[in-house]
Amino acid sequence: MEDLRMVPDLLWIARGVAKSVPNKVKLDPAELQQLIQGSGNLDDESGEEEGEPMEEETPAEEKSAETDSDAKYRKHDIDDDKVEEAYLKDFDAEGEENAMRGVAMYASNKDDPYITQQVDSDEEEEKDDILIKPNDNLVAVAKVVKDEYNLDIYVYNQTNDDWYCHHHYILEAPPLCLETIQHDPGNDETGKGNLIALGTMDTKINIWDLDVMNACMPIVTLGEKPASKEGKSRKKRDGSQQGHSDAVISLSWNRNTPHVLASGGADQQIVLWDLDEAKAAQILPPRGAEVQTIQWHANEDTILLAGMMNGTVQIIDCRDNESPPVAEWKFGGQIEKVIWNHFDLQQAIVTTDEGLLSIIDTRKSNQVLSEARAHEGGVSGVSLSLITKGLLATAGEDQMLCIWKIEDSGALTKIHSTKLNLGELHSLKFNPDIGSILAVGGSAGELVRIIDLNKFEAVGSAFT
Repeated sequence: MEDLRMVPDLLWIARGVAKSVPNKVKLDPAELQQLIQGSGNLDDESGEEEGEPMEEETPAEEKSAETDSDAKYRKHDIDDDKVEEAYLKDFDAEGEENAMRGVAMYASNKDDPYITQQVDSDEEEEKDDILIKPNDNLVAVAKVVKDEYNLDIYVYNQTNDDWYCHHHYILEAPPLCLETIQHDPGNDETGKGNLIALGTMDTKINIWDLDVMNACMPIVTLGEKPASKEGKSRKKRDGSQQGHSDAVISLSWNRNTPHVLASGGADQQIVLWDLDEAKAAQILPPRGAEVQTIQWHANEDTILLAGMMNGTVQIIDCRDNESPPVAEWKFGGQIEKVIWNHFDLQQAIVTTDEGLLSIIDTRKSNQVLSEARAHEGGVSGVSLSLITKGLLATAGEDQMLCIWKIEDSGALTKIHSTKLNLGELHSLKFNPDIGSILAVGGSAGELVRIIDLNKFEAVGSAFT
């Protein structure tokens, strides 16, 4: 992956979801006081101080038990008032030299008796820099740049024409898929949150809190398998894995049952996760091939649309593991994306790695309403406007962005196409608040771009 550059997935955060002033990770007050006093080295991995025995390590089994039983996500934000109170109270032992003494005697100027005029201009300026305005959207972008993996969080504001990276998170493994989650069991007041689930090349799903800047670790990891004494992953008594055994390549959050997240894996499994308990609640039988793409039904909380790499598309009722799919279709090539037509839930949209774009009748197996050769090569991205009925966009390996109109009958009409010079296109999504705005991710240039489809005359004419 030395020369690889790409945006495997991206998504929008609707206006009003993000906190206006995000939290920032800061030093724990005890760590701050320790640093000021010079009583220890924060970089000392052993945590051992001279003359004192090292603390006994917690057994792995106890750590695992704590993780499994913890039903609330751990937050990374620190109470600012506690940080300000963490001033130097004690001097070092006699004869010892503190390198920071005389330089940082107080954690906050408010605690220093020699400063009589308090100026908070720096703090206010910092808040202005990170402020999320009511008409701002966030765009989460998963990036692979050579051997570096990031989750970048951008701000987009149509009124001010703002587009900039607000903050980012460093990832340990290559990202493959993203999904927004507005359910936070750690929020005792509302239960809502601004979380994002991220599937990677390993078997785990990391969940990040986008309202916390500078976080080094996700707030929770789903599918982290505790090791047995022999160093192997533990399995259930029936021999099945407690989660995925291969890469997580698709995700979908259930808006009707907010504590449920579905994931599809390269292990051919679909796992339903209980977010309140942070563990797998149900594992569906193997689907016969890698589960490339999934999406929950907008109204039916047990109905899942899934597309596999063997060309199969299925509608699955998750209430019954033993029954066959509600409906099934077979296409040539691999399925790239499946999404519901949220303007007509009797239709769904399917794309393949052979360039095919299809509209299917979800009530009838193998019923295809219309098909079109959308791209030369795979159709790696497809998105339907949440506001403008029938406005569909596709992105392809041929570097082309194509705009389509879906008629009520399911018929497809190509409206416009353009080359974006972003290399191969891998992802695109419509803005949830503005019907004509697209975010597109590619593999060259700036990697991600915002497109206003109203600038294309043909699109404006077709949807007036």
